Amino acid sequence: MNNEEKIRNFLKQNKGYITTAEFISLGIGRHLIPNFINNGLIRKVSHGIYIDNSLLEDPYYILQKKKPYAIFSFNTAFHILNLTNRTPYEIDISIPKGKRIRGNYNIHYVSPTFYDIGIITVDSPSGNPVKVYNAERCICDMYRFNKKFDLELQNRIIDYYFHSKEKNIDRLLEYAKIFGVYEKINTIVELMLKW
Repeated sequence: MNNEEKIRNFLKQNKGYITTAEFISLGIGRHLIPNFINNGLIRKVSHGIYIDNSLLEDPYYILQKKKPYAIFSFNTAFHILNLTNRTPYEIDISIPKGKRIRGNYNIHYVSPTFYDIGIITVDSPSGNPVKVYNAERCICDMYRFNKKFDLELQNRIIDYYFHSKEKNIDRLLEYAKIFGVYEKINTIVELMLKW
């Protein structure tokens, strides 16, 4: 199998993306990468990340390939989880305190104690696997930092959530205790379950 066939097979099995490190693991030297760009097989989408030239870029997937510790949160997570029809203006990510990311992102620094709570993997709007905080975690964050969300958006998200088949009220109340918003969340649960 020649190098081009190796790359085509790899791209097919990996959502159309390949990194410099993956080229090397295939036994293809990094000095050959410009040849594959010039012949139209791939194009560069970020430092050390390339995509099949026939595909559209997925900014969510590319960001997590570059920074696997970046978890989509707040408005971006609500959008990916289909709990709002509002496309976010900026990408919201949560990262552990002490880590750094450059770029035009809305960054939320999270204590290591809370960082792992509620991380799930779902498909991005382009169909690639990305890590987001689950709906229950995002709702707790929304009420912890409610100045970042207008009332109309909060109400719409709560309405979508309580009409969702994937809602998990027990988990929502458990997280509400962990994040110190139990009274707010419990009141909402009681109101929504009466309807």
